[in-house]
Amino acid sequence: MTLNSSYNKYKNFKPPFPFSNAFLATLLSKLRIQLHKKVVKKVTKNTIKEIFTCRNGIRLSVHKNLQTESNKTIFLIPGYLSHQDTSYMQSSLVYFYNHGWNVIRINPVDHGDTLPLNKEIFNALQHTLVAECIENYLNDRHTNALMGFSFGGNYAIRIGTLEIAKKIKQIIAICPMVDHEKSIAAMQSPFFKWYYKRKWQKSFKYKEDKWPEYDFSEIYQIKDFRAITAKLLPSMLPEFTNIDDYFAAYKITNNVVDELQARTTIIASKDDEVVPSTTFQHLAENDNFRILFTEYGGHNGFIENYKFEDFSIKIAFEEAIS
Repeated sequence: MTLNSSYNKYKNFKPPFPFSNAFLATLLSKLRIQLHKKVVKKVTKNTIKEIFTCRNGIRLSVHKNLQTESNKTIFLIPGYLSHQDTSYMQSSLVYFYNHGWNVIRINPVDHGDTLPLNKEIFNALQHTLVAECIENYLNDRHTNALMGFSFGGNYAIRIGTLEIAKKIKQIIAICPMVDHEKSIAAMQSPFFKWYYKRKWQKSFKYKEDKWPEYDFSEIYQIKDFRAITAKLLPSMLPEFTNIDDYFAAYKITNNVVDELQARTTIIASKDDEVVPSTTFQHLAENDNFRILFTEYGGHNGFIENYKFEDFSIKIAFEEAIS
């Protein structure tokens, strides 16, 4: 596969001050929601929201932005416990929609507006539910693409190993969580540790309020992500007897890469503090799979200029049309 011109432009690109700082790029990228509000509203005013019910009864939310005569559709999956309107999801929606694509954003379990829909809590093995949802909306006559961010990128890659992926032309994972255990161990920033733990705890508190039979009081006292997961595992996924087997079940390995049914690209930044570039070192590229590294970008930041444009989406778009 040849490198696209957008990647050649941005792989060594250094954003202007202060966006070359990984932490600030990640944090300040959230401001896109406010800065691009008018542009986003022009697209989202025509959003169609639907609830998709999986075969096992679990419900996911679907946000569709369709064009009258487009034969190109991209499915978007947000990052960990995020939602359809987070900054990178909005950037992707606007960019692809304005370039003639249908855009379908899917919220997995406990993400955004799916939180009140299910008693079940989020786990890493629910990618098959998202695949089921995608299959329901796939149009065999369309050029179909799939893009996921952070943990949604992990989902996207593993969906790529399923039969449904044969109907998808391109899968793109931006800053995907490929080895959760290594990422947790490597994460040095107290802010990010607090941020992700807070997101998880907020979902627990919501579940307790809606379903009083839940009691997460012991969970709130645990500081370590691994220990929290281990504590939840017996009730969440009793088929797993230890935490190592659970982490291994969704790690992106070369065996996973070999099973990919669609062309797949990872876009990652070398300065990502949440998903360190070292977590990709074990993965071998082939004719169907490649990793595109940029020098800067942080974790789903990729702020190009003072307009807060997202250069990872520009790379992703060229991958999708190539």
